[in-house]
Amino acid sequence: MNVFLDTNVLIDLIDRREPFYNEIAIIATLAENKKIKLAASSLSFINTVYVVSRNIEEKLVLEALKKFRIICDVSNIDEIVIDKSLISNFNDFEDAVQYFSAVHHKSEIILTRNKKDFKNSEIPAMTPSEFLASL
Repeated sequence: MNVFLDTNVLIDLIDRREPFYNEIAIIATLAENKKIKLAASSLSFINTVYVVSRNIEEKLVLEALKKFRIICDVSNIDEIVIDKSLISNFNDFEDAVQYFSAVHHKSEIILTRNKKDFKNSEIPAMTPSEFLASL
């Protein structure tokens, strides 16, 4: 199963944000045990460093992402993703980029805490808790 992580979920993991951390940590463990395949966009890695480095030294954030990268594919954002995002009916450009990056990566589920951002998605969007409950 190919699972795409929205930026907010990746930040929850790397920043160990409560009360969200435990669920995404379980999902990361599933990927580590090769039960699922995780992907996140290149933009999510960049945004995670930017956001989490406000609270944690950037060197530590990069180390955490290096470890996470072992179990997570990086979905490219190329001209096709950008072009589709520019003409999409998403209200938010960044959400459109995430969505079309997930499509490009052939993801089956998008994990996010903001499902409303993906109401136009043809890929099911779930919260981490909903995803875990579905297994």
